[in-house]
Amino acid sequence: MKTSTAHSRLESLQLAAEECLTRDEAQKILRKADKAHAKLESSAAPFHRPNN
Repeated sequence: MKTSTAHSRLESLQLAAEECLTRDEAQKILRKADKAHAKLESSAAPFHRPNN
């Protein structure tokens, strides 16, 4: 996933989180946000590795 896509996904999930009314909705949004965040971190990982 491109970093711009992951960032926009996280932004849309944040908006959805602000509007959710039930615990189930919130947990579903959190799972999606965790997944998008993990993809964002994995795509940035090569830039944070030390050069050997």
